Amino acid sequence: MAAVCGQFDEIHAFPRVNTCRGLRDLSRLYRESAARREAIAQQPIGKKRDLVVCVGGILTISNATISAHPEAKKVLCVAEKVYRDLTRVGGRTRYRFTTSGWLQNRIVEPMAGLNRTLHFKPRINPGGDGVRVERLQKNPEFLYHRIVVMSNGGTDVSNNPKIIGAKYPSVAELQDLPEVSDRNGDGISRRVIFFGTPFLLIHNVSADVYVEQLNRCLDYLRRNFSGHALIYRPHPNETNEADRAELDGFRIEDDREAAELYLLRNYQTIAAVFSVSSTVSRTALNNGINGYAMHPVFPFTTQQAEFFAGVMGDVPVEFTIRDLNSPPIPYQPIVAESGRSFTEPMRMAAEHVAASIADLGA
Repeated sequence: MAAVCGQFDEIHAFPRVNTCRGLRDLSRLYRESAARREAIAQQPIGKKRDLVVCVGGILTISNATISAHPEAKKVLCVAEKVYRDLTRVGGRTRYRFTTSGWLQNRIVEPMAGLNRTLHFKPRINPGGDGVRVERLQKNPEFLYHRIVVMSNGGTDVSNNPKIIGAKYPSVAELQDLPEVSDRNGDGISRRVIFFGTPFLLIHNVSADVYVEQLNRCLDYLRRNFSGHALIYRPHPNETNEADRAELDGFRIEDDREAAELYLLRNYQTIAAVFSVSSTVSRTALNNGINGYAMHPVFPFTTQQAEFFAGVMGDVPVEFTIRDLNSPPIPYQPIVAESGRSFTEPMRMAAEHVAASIADLGA
């Protein structure tokens, strides 16, 4: 990543702020939240000459940035699913504040000068993971001048002129990429990667049942990708899940690197990406890699299965593995369709903001 970082004039890192679990931890959360906002406020961002682009991270660094510089022109860039989540209303009859979320919303954020956030959880857990509502208290269109919403189609998802549709940025669109073959330039077999799940933490099914199905999935990769380098990458929240699986023939890579960075750095050596239900499979798809999700072969409930399908969104039929007796079907590169590329809506958003700045100057 050093080469990528070298393309920026300046890089500023800010420490992670962990949430609190009770009153004893409240003062620490306030101090760290206020300190981060103040550190960002010291950055030389001009309200009339600079444009702040926030890519994801809406409840962390992005919120601290737009809170510290409320008058600066701002553009938010998020996936369509994230946009839907950020505008989703958590009805109080179905959802309630988490303890830390209530303290953060009512005490910490007002005192620290931050836009308030909502952290709701269901009063009755419907099953599946990711069921909480985490969003800004205000709709993002009231805090950002333009919002770029990314989807596979790249079309507008709203009649609101502030919302601009875009395709996902893809590594595959970069210029001068070398040809992809079954082996990379060093003659080493290309990688087939399975991204793990913290199944001992998330109990969608019992651990024993999950391990049994997981081992069948790993056998599926052994059968269909002989001659490839098989890699198992544990989820950052996994503990000893890898010890429960039969990983003979797999190399374990436990460096905890973010999946997006890993895919970018190793793009030309990756033949396929698999997971049970992780969005990393969708990330691979968006970047021109054959990504696959295997949740249909697990005995999840109908509600859980619908949740996983919703997380993946609009995907090619080949993306979802439904039968372990049939080999995976390559589908990349996806035929280009109509819709805006990623760069076009970003340029449109910047031009809209530049025009508003010019109007203010006049």
